[in-house]
Order: sequence, then C-alpha cells, then structure tokens
Amino acid sequence: MNADASTKHETNLNGAELAEIRTQYPIVEECIYWNNAAVSPISIGVRDAIARQAALHATDVSGITAAGAPTRDKGRSLAAKLVGSSAERIAYIQNTSHGLSIVALGIDWQPGDNLVVPELEFPSNFLIWESLSQQGVEVRKMKARDGELASDDLRLLVDSRTKLVAVSHVQFYSGFRVDLAKFSQICADHDALLVVDGTQSVGVLRTDMDVDGIDVLVVSAHKWMLGPVGVGFVAFSDKAFERIKPRIVGWLSVNDAFSFHRVLDYLPDARRFEPGTENGAGIFGLAKRLEEIDSVGIEKIENYVLELGSRIRARAKSAGYEVTSDWPEKSQSGIILLKNPRIATSVLFSRLDAADVKCSVRNDAIRFSPHYYSNDDDLASVFEVLRAKL
Repeated sequence: MNADASTKHETNLNGAELAEIRTQYPIVEECIYWNNAAVSPISIGVRDAIARQAALHATDVSGITAAGAPTRDKGRSLAAKLVGSSAERIAYIQNTSHGLSIVALGIDWQPGDNLVVPELEFPSNFLIWESLSQQGVEVRKMKARDGELASDDLRLLVDSRTKLVAVSHVQFYSGFRVDLAKFSQICADHDALLVVDGTQSVGVLRTDMDVDGIDVLVVSAHKWMLGPVGVGFVAFSDKAFERIKPRIVGWLSVNDAFSFHRVLDYLPDARRFEPGTENGAGIFGLAKRLEEIDSVGIEKIENYVLELGSRIRARAKSAGYEVTSDWPEKSQSGIILLKNPRIATSVLFSRLDAADVKCSVRNDAIRFSPHYYSNDDDLASVFEVLRAKL
C-alpha cells in the first residue's frame, strides 16, 4: 500500500468502526435521524455520564463540587484540543446566546464604534448585536449572495472603528461554510475581533482557532457535538481574553471563592466567565462526548460526513432534485439542502416524516444533516422516499 492510500485509510471510518458507533446511538433503531443541525441525539456513553453526575448528586451532595472537578478539568482540556485553544481559555456556557452575550456585554463600546454581522444570521448571533444599537453602536449588516458570504463583501464594511465581526462558521439556512482565514485577515488588518458561532460546525468539521484566526469561538453542545442540551463552551484567543471583561459576575468569578471575601479579584483564566453553580450533569455529558470525539478522531468524523454529503447530493441530482447547497468543496458542511421542482417542500417533508426520516425545512428546502452514525442502509431508505412517484 502506498503512503497516500495508507493515509486515506487512517483518516476514514471503516466498517467495524461505523458498526460500533451505531451501537452507541439507540436512535438508529427508532428512525433515520438526519436532523443534527437542529437538535442531536446523545450516545449511551453521554447518557450514562449524565446519570453518573445525578447519582453523585443523590448520594454525596456536600462533596459534589469536588467530585466533579476532575471531569470539569478534563472537559476543558479536551475542548481546547478539539478547537486548537488552551484549557485556560475555555469557559463553560449554557448555550450560544449566553456565550455571545458574554462577548457583547464585555466589550468597551464607545459611541461611533461599529460591528459587522451577516443579515441572515441565526437569531442567536444577530439579536444580541442588534441590541447594541441602543448604546450608539452601528450594526453593519453583511448581505449574502444566494447563501454565500464573500470576504470581498466583508472588506467593504470593516474600518478603523470596527470592534468585531460576528459570523457563524456554517450558515444554518444554506449550509455554506465560511472561509474564516480570509475573514480573520480582514479583521486583523483593522484590529477587530473575529467572533465565530461554531455550533453548526464544531464536532463535525475540523476547527483550529490559531490557523483560522478566530478570537472567540462559541459552541453549543446540542447540535453537531452530539452533546447535552443547556451546555457548551466558549474559547478565547489571548487578545480577546484581554479585551472582553466579565459583566455577568458571581461568587465563582474570583479567586479563592470559598473564602467568601467579597473582593472582585477575577480568576486569571476563562473561569472568570463562569459566575455561579455549573450545569453539573451537562458538563459530565459534554466531557464524555469530547472524549468520544477524541477517541474516534475529528478528521475521521469530518471525512465520513462530508463524503456522505457528497453522495447525497449526487443521488439527489440524478433523481431530479435541485441541490441548493451545492457549494465548492472548501465551502461544504454537514448540511445538505434540496428541493424538487415538481413537489412542494411541505409535501416532501411530510412524506419523509411519515417514513421516519427526521429532517428540517429551511429556506424552502429540505435540510438534511446526517452525522457519523448514519450508514448506507439509511441512505438507501431516504432515497426510496425521494424517488417515490408523485
């Protein structure tokens, strides 16, 4: 076997690995779940980790914080490894809205400052920025070109008063993957922060904060991470960590919290952004999921899901469907959108749902978002529905 073939083998899931993965997801026995861009199922391992925290809570209330400390630390380290950060720059959050609000509230905004956000962003990554207009911040909205976000369009909106650019790595309604490196270079040219919502990418696509030039990465665990609801993490670059100040402050934001000393001496790391009692069960589940991703390898997960997406697009075209997410390879994500010119999207969605194929409708198209527990049988079953007579 030549070196190229060996490398390809090592970075793709084999049949035995896929079969084992499927045993960890009970949902595959219930339906074909291609809706991970909405809310994902959790594995048996994640379920059991959540139950373990609950069992500790039931039997060791006084010591539950200490008992959970190793898991919290492990989760930070694995999250940092996954996204190219450091454990000292990882903070646990409740969800994407929470993480982005930490950033929006923590910037030293001055009248006349501006920020840039795509006009069709998911509301979590739009409404918090829109609210800053009440403080005199100009909110500049970047137009999309049929779902695509181009760096040349961004360049026209950024200037010396731009404090940050906020963008989702993958656009939820079009599946377009943004070229973060190009966006970050524009931000760097004007000393602006690049704030990225990674909820539609992290856990399925490789992300490296240093390589991609990301200053803040916010991730909610309940989508492509295949983690619990109500938990996630935010990662900061050193520059962002210096510029963003805690505005949601609590007793755990400071050093030596159990001395109850009422001194506002912030912790030296990102834990300063965790003001109070944590979502213990969520963190146990998230840490376990990060362990699972690390065990399989994010490169294998990405390669498998993107290759599956390529096959879905090819079959859809051959069946007479329009693929509205037919982006160049570098802009592909785990999201595939398609429509049939002869069938209303609502009717097609109902047919899929009746066949226990779980998906969503976005932008008047069927949105498929399969993950690495999907197999060829799932693919065949979906296309039995898609090829059915009108």
